[in-house]
Amino acid sequence: MTITPDTIWAWAEGVAQEPLLLALVLALATLVTEDGTLITGSLLVGAGMASATLVISAVAIGIAAGDVGLYGLGALAQKSRWLRRRLPLRKARDFRRWLEGRSTPVLFVSRFLPGTRLPTYLTFGFLRMPLLHFTLVMSVAAAVWVSLMVLFVSEVQKAAATFGGPAGVAAAILVALGAIIATHKLVRRSRYAAQME
Repeated sequence: MTITPDTIWAWAEGVAQEPLLLALVLALATLVTEDGTLITGSLLVGAGMASATLVISAVAIGIAAGDVGLYGLGALAQKSRWLRRRLPLRKARDFRRWLEGRSTPVLFVSRFLPGTRLPTYLTFGFLRMPLLHFTLVMSVAAAVWVSLMVLFVSEVQKAAATFGGPAGVAAAILVALGAIIATHKLVRRSRYAAQME
């Protein structure tokens, strides 16, 4: 069987007919590519193949679960004697003190800044920052990010549908990628991003 954009779209249409299966596929796909899953889910909403509520919920849950998984890897790394011997633990304690009054904005902003998620989430786990606080902040940040992108991209797709077929989908994908890049740049220039550097 040859995989083409048409076969992928036909498969997506089939999965979209089963809401629970679609939610599971979207949530698991975030572990492979968050942005790709976000765009795909948004396009499904824009095409009327899935509800915004289902896509937003599934993608946000998948993203939050992945974030907690990275926190867990950081916590596991803390148990490594080899790693603890090689890290400047005094600086780590100083950094933990610095984070205490800033953990919420640091976590929230990291969701929107490319390149900061992995080190931030691993660090929070390694420093044993409160897991419940981490989970709540990252869940809210994921829900905000996913909601904004799904609603925006799905509306762009509806507008781009006038181009018809693949051209409309391509236009929506380009706008979605542009929106993701623009959002990252805006957040990078924010007050909280400057504090993180």
